[in-house]
Amino acid sequence: MSSITDLYTKNYSEDRRKEFEKRVRELSGDMSEESAADLVAKQMREERKDGGMIDKPLGSGGVKSGPPPKSGPDPQGLKVPLKQVKQ
Repeated sequence: MSSITDLYTKNYSEDRRKEFEKRVRELSGDMSEESAADLVAKQMREERKDGGMIDKPLGSGGVKSGPPPKSGPDPQGLKVPLKQVKQ
């Protein structure tokens, strides 16, 4: 629709984005597009039971690097010799 609505809907699903733009168009006759987008975003956040704005969690879909380590870090820190001699 415009750069203003694109800022709000960049992480929305296609259906949710269409609903957002429809509601902004309905309100934009009474107020500025930016004010309408802000109001619609607030209303849509309140309507969602989990309160989230985005449909896709950030960082989702990645490949895990592997299983967790079998033991934690050494309590003394990294094992580095105290005196390193340059040759």
